[in-house]
Amino acid sequence: MKWLNLLPIALGLAHASIISFSPPTNPDIIYSLTIPNTTTLSTPGPIYIQITAPTSIQWVGLGQGAQMTGANMFLLYTSSSTKITLSPRSGLGHFEPQYTSNTQITMLPGTGISTINSTTAALTNSSSPSDNTRTTMTANFRCDNCLTWQDGTGTMNPKDTNFPFIWAYRAGVPINSASMDADISIHDDMGGIQVDLTRAGMPPQPNNTTSPDSSSSSSSNTTNPFANYNPLTDSIPAQSTTNPSTTSSPLPNLTKMTHILITHATLMGLSFVLFYPLSALLMPLPISLPISKFRLHMPLQFFTMLMTLAGFGCGIYLAYETGQLRTAHPILGIIVVGVLVLFQPAMGWLQHFGYVRTGGRTVWGLCHRWLGRGVIVVGGG
Repeated sequence: MKWLNLLPIALGLAHASIISFSPPTNPDIIYSLTIPNTTTLSTPGPIYIQITAPTSIQWVGLGQGAQMTGANMFLLYTSSSTKITLSPRSGLGHFEPQYTSNTQITMLPGTGISTINSTTAALTNSSSPSDNTRTTMTANFRCDNCLTWQDGTGTMNPKDTNFPFIWAYRAGVPINSASMDADISIHDDMGGIQVDLTRAGMPPQPNNTTSPDSSSSSSSNTTNPFANYNPLTDSIPAQSTTNPSTTSSPLPNLTKMTHILITHATLMGLSFVLFYPLSALLMPLPISLPISKFRLHMPLQFFTMLMTLAGFGCGIYLAYETGQLRTAHPILGIIVVGVLVLFQPAMGWLQHFGYVRTGGRTVWGLCHRWLGRGVIVVGGG
């Protein structure tokens, strides 16, 4: 009989184990995860993720990894009043996560905007929510290459009993953008959690669903473990031990990076916008001072150079930690600071000695003057 053939399928679906967790500060945001047994036994393979959040949340994010730097991230925000955008991104530390097209995701049915009864947490088709309902955005998706990311620098072992995830969210007006690289504002809260992945298991299941029309990555026929799934009643707790070092807001490592960024910007701004121009203007200005202009120019330049080197060190550290060392800004900074440290002092001394001997300008002074003006303009810009 045909119904007997469906029995193994029904049993397989019933035994799919989906784990979930929420930010302690906002339990209405729920992250759910399940991993097919075939993926666990023979990697690589797909994993399945659901992200749900009220539409009062401007954007919500989930990342694989212990910190933003190097994390494999997914950002969820609205693209319209009925659709969502799921944007796969690469974590760049204290910078805004960058969209990546390398992540292979397939959107599943149930993705979009819906209303949820706050009492029963049951999905409804009501177009005008009453007092006991709230509007929720949901992303159901499969990721086919989320066991490794960023050229293998990040990995997830399905057998890991203590795998780190990070989460973040921001409340506010909807973004309403279908763009995968839409700009986002800094999070209101962020944290991390250690998850027992062995609790998330899914037996082989038939390809029985089709994907909806949504503003996200490609769709196709695929298994949907989130069909008829309610994260409040059907999921298994992640049974993780919360990592105290990654649950507060902001994270300690992000606080450190932010402080270093502020220090870098402050030191470099003061150097190139205030002290270098002030020191340079001392020499040509037709003003009379009680001491030699050179006696002011030299120590002021030396002090400013020390300030520049401190800011430069902060910048190099940030660029290294975020994988941006080979991008334009750090490279230009290395060139500018290299010129200031290696060439400007030498040419300044040569000009000074030449002036003492001849009482006039030298070619070294000309180079010192115009090269200095150039690096001040470039550095201050």
